[in-house]
Amino acid sequence: MDRILQLHYKFFENIQSDLEIRELLQSENITVLDGFYKNFELVSNYYKLVYSSEASRIVLCGINPGRNGAGKTGIPFLDFESVSSLVPNINRSDKEQSAQFIKSIIDELGNKTYFNAVHMTNLSWFGFVKNNKNLNYYDLPDPLPALFTESFISEMNIVKPKIIVPLSQRVEKTLKQMQKAGKLQYPVSSRLPHPYYCSIGQNAIKYKEVYVKMINELREDKANVLL
Repeated sequence: MDRILQLHYKFFENIQSDLEIRELLQSENITVLDGFYKNFELVSNYYKLVYSSEASRIVLCGINPGRNGAGKTGIPFLDFESVSSLVPNINRSDKEQSAQFIKSIIDELGNKTYFNAVHMTNLSWFGFVKNNKNLNYYDLPDPLPALFTESFISEMNIVKPKIIVPLSQRVEKTLKQMQKAGKLQYPVSSRLPHPYYCSIGQNAIKYKEVYVKMINELREDKANVLL
């Protein structure tokens, strides 16, 4: 897992040092969330703890971090309250709705079962803010969408996933495009709804069951796969 962290760390440093990219982001008033870079030691400790064993894992793939959850922690899908239950000596309890939904899935399956089976990531490891609102990678000006998602392919070649589960229609579309272009060599399952949608009201109960069922089926090789 250290190779994955170094991949994204170097990518962030390269972005910071690229004057053309910096000027494009500034001209559009876009800020790249830097929680991963600022909290690199925390992220490293998290990966050492939860991915201590080698395994062929299911990849849950989201869009990109949001500013109140993974954009702060630097850890895909998780807010500080969730991370504090997994990594010792974390003294922050910031919450984010999508992250709380994902943590409910982890709790349902149990830490060991979940992390032995699942690798969590995003098409863009980094999130974005414009006018104090989250911005998704596919709304970035060209050529930034392709730039910020290209390291996902490198990450998958390290993880060698059993299967990739897209967590939104837009993620599914991008993964299919990557497959069609011959860049992504791993199977993709039918998609699950975005965690934020799943976290709203009574959806949280319904879709927790849907997520758990999908993960268990994929662990047992029974789910629908898009070739």
